Amino acid sequence: MTASVQSIPFPAAARTALFVVDMQAFFFRLPERRVGLERVVENINRMVDYFDLVKMPVFHVITAYQADGSDWDLKMKVYSTGELILGSLEAAILPEIHHRPSHATVIKTRYSAFFRTGLAERLLALNIRRVMVVGAYTHYCVNETVFDAYENDFIPGVIRDAVISHLPDEAEIMLARMRRNGYHVMTSAEYIGQGGC
Repeated sequence: MTASVQSIPFPAAARTALFVVDMQAFFFRLPERRVGLERVVENINRMVDYFDLVKMPVFHVITAYQADGSDWDLKMKVYSTGELILGSLEAAILPEIHHRPSHATVIKTRYSAFFRTGLAERLLALNIRRVMVVGAYTHYCVNETVFDAYENDFIPGVIRDAVISHLPDEAEIMLARMRRNGYHVMTSAEYIGQGGC
């Protein structure tokens, strides 16, 4: 018999931040990438509204690059093709997402929200101990951000009905790894129902 995996303990009175990752027009430009989007947006907004209600920080993490190519990733440099240029329509957050002036915005240029963004230091200044991640895609930026949260000594978590992927088999592998590692994997109803934060 295999022992059940224990979640990483969450200290009493600890604080949590919500990351809304890559909910931008660019990532949903193809019909197959919009499958299930309406439900996911609804659950993301439920989480955002809850974090606002309990006065815990919400970070909208977006991918965006300078037009001059100075921060482009390897593939963009190789093919000399820019995308998700800062300020462009494709880099804009979907209008359906609850995005409020009180929320913080983090601009990233690689998969992880923590890579060259100074985000870990911002979270420490806010006394954050846990990060709950929602958004796109489960198999890329969500996964990288969750695992990097752990590498930066934050308790990592993901709201599994508030993430989206057009590669469901890969996404399930990532979620299974998170559960196996004891990360906090739950639904939006479970999180809010247990009085998370």
